[in-house]
Amino acid sequence: MGVGLTALGKIVAGAPPADFANYRWNVGVFGVLGTFIAPFVTWASLRRVPLWRTITEPLAGALLGAGIGTLLGSGALFLLLTPLGAGVAAVRLERHYRYPAIPPAES
Repeated sequence: MGVGLTALGKIVAGAPPADFANYRWNVGVFGVLGTFIAPFVTWASLRRVPLWRTITEPLAGALLGAGIGTLLGSGALFLLLTPLGAGVAAVRLERHYRYPAIPPAES
């Protein structure tokens, strides 16, 4: 995620292309955040979701949100839509794979 968002963030900010140091820093920051946040989200609400979907769908949602913010040329939308895209994907997965409803006991 850090690699894709680095390139898109530079475009939105109108900054020169990212160099290796930019990529290394952002990959490190996203790696540390992912180390602490991802297990909690996964174990708390996505435990029934296949691992490959837990990884790819929120990533795709975040990159889609970042891409929309980039196309609109808005730094604020870029910062808002990136986590929103990941969150919407995670919520959709949680709802799709939630435990089946327990039928009422017959009397």
